[in-house]
Amino acid sequence: MTLALALGAGRYMEGYAQRADAPAERPERIEATAATAIAAPALRIQTPPLDQPTRLTLPVEAPVPAPLNAQAACTVTLDLATEPAAVLAVSLHAACHAGERVVLRHAGLAVTGRVSDSGHLLAHLPALDAGGSVSVRFGDGTTVAAARPVPEIATLRRFGVQWIGEDAFQVHALSNGARHGDPGHVSAVDPRRTGDAAGFLSLLGDAGVAQPMLAEVYTYPADGAPVAVQLEAAVTDRTCGHELLAETLTSVGGRPHVAELTLAMPGCDAVGDYIVLKNLPRTLTMAASG
Repeated sequence: MTLALALGAGRYMEGYAQRADAPAERPERIEATAATAIAAPALRIQTPPLDQPTRLTLPVEAPVPAPLNAQAACTVTLDLATEPAAVLAVSLHAACHAGERVVLRHAGLAVTGRVSDSGHLLAHLPALDAGGSVSVRFGDGTTVAAARPVPEIATLRRFGVQWIGEDAFQVHALSNGARHGDPGHVSAVDPRRTGDAAGFLSLLGDAGVAQPMLAEVYTYPADGAPVAVQLEAAVTDRTCGHELLAETLTSVGGRPHVAELTLAMPGCDAVGDYIVLKNLPRTLTMAASG
């Protein structure tokens, strides 16, 4: 169908819809139209002789070219930059994927993001290896990737946990013998900033998308003071009596490692309690609950 036919059909259907939706409280108009139709003279239709085939000739229009900037508008670009403490700044431009859920991946880390309505996404990922390779996967399965070397990761240690949906975990780092609430306690409540002597916590992933993939990654100097890292999971009415599935992430001197974690939660009579995993990241054993 040519563009002219398509537009003509569109105008016909639009007119038909307007007549179909017209209010039924105007019968006099309908009767007048009918009377006019009856009174109209009959049309004379001339047919060609049988030996002359009838041919229907339709006007052919040249296809309308796409706007010159259409291809540029659909171009996907991924740019990376390095920031202090071996953090990768991710800048994605994908106008044709505006509003979409995407998955960002790096060295075993996988978290969700959302492309803005203007087609942009900005994110910060703590590097886990020196290669700095990052990929972004869209809902249709296509991916775009880029890499930015991060040599500074050799001077840092990182520990994190990642999960999907409501199987939420929390990282708590206690430096110099600190307890919960002390100045040396780093958590989502007080994640600190880059360069803090007690390290800092990165809260990753967009929880507002479908099937959110979230993570918390703690960063501290490789040659710094000893740090006690704990992993906690709250017993809620949605997690009680279930097994929580997650993955732990470790990086020492730019060498990443990913391990699966399965945690059996107590019954719903324990709602309000926490399951605490201590001595991390060396071991992943349940230490206490309370």
